[in-house]
This record gives sequence, C-alpha cells and structure tokens, in this order.
Amino acid sequence: QAAVARPATVTPLAPVPAALTAPVRAAPASAVAQGSGPRKLQPRVARRVATIDRVEATEGEVEIREDLRNIAIIAHVDHGKTTLTDALMRQTSKVQDLQSMDSDSIESERGITIMAKNAAIQYKGVKVNLIDTPGHADFGAEVERILNMADACILLVDAQEGPMPQTKFVLRKALGLKRRIIVCINKVDKSDSRCDWVLDTTFDLFAALGADDDLCDFPVVYASGFQGKASVNGPDDLKEDLTPLLDMILQECPKPVVPKEAPLQMLVSNLDYDRFVGRISIGRVRSGSIKVGQKIGFQHGEDGELRTGAISKLWEFDNNGKREVEEIRGGDICGFSGMDDVVIGDTVVDPAAPLPLPPIVVEEPTVAVEFGINRSPFVGKCTKSKFLTGPQIKARLEKEVLTNLAVRVEPTASENTFRVKGRGTLQLGILLENMRREGFELMVSPPEVLLRKNPETGKTEEPYEECVVDTPTEYQGTVMEAMQAKGALMTNMESGSVADSMIITFTASTRAMIGMQGALMARTRGTVTVASRFSHWDVKGAETKTRERGSIVTDREGKATSYTMLNMKNRGDFFIEPRDEVYAGMCVGIHNKAHDLECNISKEKQLSNVRAASATAIENIAPPIVMSIDQFLGHMNNDELLEVTPDALRMAKSNSKAFKKGK
Repeated sequence: QAAVARPATVTPLAPVPAALTAPVRAAPASAVAQGSGPRKLQPRVARRVATIDRVEATEGEVEIREDLRNIAIIAHVDHGKTTLTDALMRQTSKVQDLQSMDSDSIESERGITIMAKNAAIQYKGVKVNLIDTPGHADFGAEVERILNMADACILLVDAQEGPMPQTKFVLRKALGLKRRIIVCINKVDKSDSRCDWVLDTTFDLFAALGADDDLCDFPVVYASGFQGKASVNGPDDLKEDLTPLLDMILQECPKPVVPKEAPLQMLVSNLDYDRFVGRISIGRVRSGSIKVGQKIGFQHGEDGELRTGAISKLWEFDNNGKREVEEIRGGDICGFSGMDDVVIGDTVVDPAAPLPLPPIVVEEPTVAVEFGINRSPFVGKCTKSKFLTGPQIKARLEKEVLTNLAVRVEPTASENTFRVKGRGTLQLGILLENMRREGFELMVSPPEVLLRKNPETGKTEEPYEECVVDTPTEYQGTVMEAMQAKGALMTNMESGSVADSMIITFTASTRAMIGMQGALMARTRGTVTVASRFSHWDVKGAETKTRERGSIVTDREGKATSYTMLNMKNRGDFFIEPRDEVYAGMCVGIHNKAHDLECNISKEKQLSNVRAASATAIENIAPPIVMSIDQFLGHMNNDELLEVTPDALRMAKSNSKAFKKGK
C-alpha cells in the first residue's frame, strides 16, 4: 500500500507443473450428497507443491521477510479458535504454564472471545504472529479491523457443524482483502464428525462468495485443537502434535513484503492500556522501521490533521505477552506508547513525508439503547457503586468508542442520557456488564432496531438476519411455529449431523430476532442452538409482539414475603427471592398470561392461632430466574427499563411513580 508505481508482478520461486495449477471443477455438494455410498475423502482442489509470492512492484527495492509470518484465526463462534491458539503456543513455547488467550473474567465465565488478541510463536527460526478473533456476529468489527494486520487466515470449520453464518461473514471479509486461506477442519475427534461433507460445503461457500481459482485452491488441514494434533492426510491420520499445521503456515502464508526506501507507515488497528505507561497503540509496520525515541506523526486519513509525538516504549509480542524492544522492522506487528490521543484507524507516518493509509471501515450498527442515570429508589444503596452521574457515564462511553469501532454514542435531549448503538444485544450487554463491574449504576432502555430510508425507493428499511437453528426433530414444529409468528421466512431445511436433528435456516428481521434465542430455548427445554448474522436491508415488516407473557409488577415498596410468593407460584415465575427489597413498579417476575399482573408482593400473613412451618413454605418456592444483561435486553417490553447496579439487575415499568424526577 506504499506508493505503487507499476502493475503488480508475480514471481514464482519454483516452477509449478501446469496440471497442478489448473483450476479443478468439482461437482456441487448437492450432487455429491445424492451419490451412492461414501466417496473417498480427498480435497476437491489441487494441492500446491510450491509457494508463489505475489510482490507489488514499488519504487526501489523490496525486502521479503523470510523470518516472519502474520496470520489470523477466524471462524464461527465455538469452533475452537482460542483452544487451537493455546495449543500452538503450548507446543512452541518453553514455558508450559501459559495463560489462556481468553483471560478476561467475562470471557472466562462465558467461554467466548470478546476482544481480538495478539500472540507470537517461534517455529523453525520463523516468528509467527497469531491473531485470535471473536466468533460472535456482535463482535464482527473486531475481525474487520484485525484482518488489516494479517497476510493469511486460518479458517476453522467444525467437523460436525460445517460452515455457519459467522463463517460466511469472516470468509467474505478475508476474500475481499485477497487473504490467503488455510482451511482447518477442527474437532475431528468428535464421534459424529463428517469431514467429507464439511469440506464439500466449505468449497461451495468459497464459490458462492465469488472466490477466484487461486483462492479456491485452498490447502486443508485436519486438527483437534483440544488434543493438540493435526494432519494433512485426513482425520484418521492425526500426528502426535500440531507440526503439520505449523509447516502449512510456513509454506502457505505469504512472507511480508516491505519496500526498502518507503517512509514509515503503520495503521493502528488495536488499542491497549497500561496504568503505568498509558495508551498502547498496536498495529503492523507496513514500511520503514520504528524505534524508541523516534519522532513520529499521526494522521487519520488524507484529510486528517497531522499530529506529532515520540515513541517512549516499544513492544513486540511473545507468546501471549509482550516483550520490550528497541526497534521493530517493517512487516512485524508491535505496540508502542507515548501518545495518548491515538485512535484506531490512525496512520503512524514520517512527519517529513506523511503517507497516511485509508482509515478502517466497519459495518454500521443495527441496534440502539439509551444509557441514563439510575433514577430508582435504590440508587446509591449498593456499597460497590462508584460512578452514578451523567458526566461519569459519558466519559466511560467515550473511552469505549476509542477501542470499539462498532459502538457509536450520540447525545439526546437529556444531558444525562446517551444513545448507544451497536451490532446486537450481546455486544451492548457485554459493555454494560463491564461497566457494572467497574462500579457504575445506570438505567437502560429496551433495544431499538435502527431503520434507514432507501434513497432510491424512498421506503423505510430495517436490517434482516440469516438465522440457523439446530433443533431435535421433536421440536421442529415448535421452532417453525415460533419463527413464523415473528414473520421469519424459512429458506432451507436439512438433516443435522446428529441423529433425529434438523438444521433449519430462516431469514428474519433483526427486530424479530431480539430475544428469540431465549424464547426458543424455553420452548425446547434448552435443546436448540441458534446462530445468526446480518444479511441485508429490506422493507420494514409488520409489527410483532416482543414476548408472549406479561410481567408480575409490585405496587409498593417493601420486602417480598414467602407467604405472598407461595400463594402466587402458580401465576408465573419470579426474578426475586423471599426477603428481597422491591419498589413500586418493579417487575418481580413473568406472568403466565399475556397481560401484566399487579400485586402486593410484600403482603404479610395475618396473625392467627394457627402455626405454619415457614421453612417448609420457603422450600416450596421455585428458585428465581437468573438472566444476564443481554438476556434482559432481549426480554424487555417497550414500556420497561433495566436498572443496572454492581450487585443487582432490576426490571421496572418506565412509568413507575417510584422513579425520582429527573432528566
């Protein structure tokens, strides 16, 4: 990306037989599925026998970094990215007790990756920069910006599930940047794995996304990240470790190409923070080199203002940590401190000859909620609360925007309320969970789907998603009925990898999908898996009900009594336990019927000469429903608010008289 002067040329390092480089036309997966008997497990594309480096012709000579590779690991959620990354580090590191890449408390609790992370390993004298990415669609912006640092990608595909919605999303982004793809069929140790079918459908996905013959000629590795084993010959020939995958990375990942005479260029793709040195800017040095004490410039695109500063500390990545160095050469990934006003998308340039790169562009958000100060009667009662004011909430949201490109923050008519936009309720829920753990108290509105006006037709459009539901056959009708009630359109249905299961694909509006996962889990006793991703914009559909059941609302402040809860246990399910404090308008449970039920949950039993075993009464009350913040966001009706404090989550009616008057 530095001063291209002549058309790109291709220089083969070794002659390649024409028979091996010619594109292979394979039958569609549907035709394979209709064939008789199992076919031999072979990749449907020719294997490469030589590495071809594509080098852009630039002014002056270029340096090919033989000692370096930069590769990202991309996949759908729960297909094993972090597990495989941890296994690669364990095999190549002399330190055996390495911390997992998902070391954040929320990531460890939920078993998901939220933020993209950098790591580096050494193999056969080559430094390999590994970039672990999230799999949830809500964190897709992490993948979009991180791909700028990689020359190739390992696409993980579950050996049982095959390509899923987020697989399609991340692969489209990688193909759009012309990244070399290594397909790794992971979890081949599963008893119900079907590697043959997974390979077929993956090839079909490449073709459907418009990949050219070179990109469709992808190498294939079979692996078990959990066992730390891999093979290039098939799932039945796993080696003792991940050496086949490591060899494939060295062979197939393009070597970084750095113009020798070009000025400094480094696109800031990530930010970190250290309480001793402040903000740490992370990115890949495209050209030039960067040293401690060096005078540098920052510019956000060609029209941005040029700011200057100096490098105070410089780090390279070592396993899942950082190591302080004096200099980083072009092609490598590094982090540095010294400038506190850097944002993601800035280009580090030579102040004497600034050549900024285009800023990172990510897809627009689709959901918005309002964050405001807590106005409930219980505000400030939590001993862990530290931040309760509007300016404190505003400062925290502004800090989030610096590192999270998918989040947007806008002011509202109230100075203490802010409109926050994101990719989905999971992303916004994670942000709220982080804030409450930091000591924030706030009130949150129900999620609202963002609409747009089509400039050509003038019609109002809303975002639609592709939703894939894996369900047992006995609940197939239940799932289809629930989805169709939300206006979803079924586009495909096929047998699942497990006996007596079905995989059903729907197209549904984002508005309809909010809270749908929880509803389907409740209807199928937790046996379904739901995966969805943004698909397209289309004309706004008819309004649908947010949920089928109303709320149980208390009409006064007090403490919940076991006497009332026991008498009302057949009316619904509760969020609270006996002796929990409540206030007027607070939603204490879910009613069995569609309408709301108002009650006095703190009513005491009248005194009499008849004794009752109170301990036995409490035992007969069902345990409370426990929801995460993102689950509450999917459950809320339009006339409800969510109170978020460090020690509690409370849902209440927005017109509650107990709320303190305020903006």
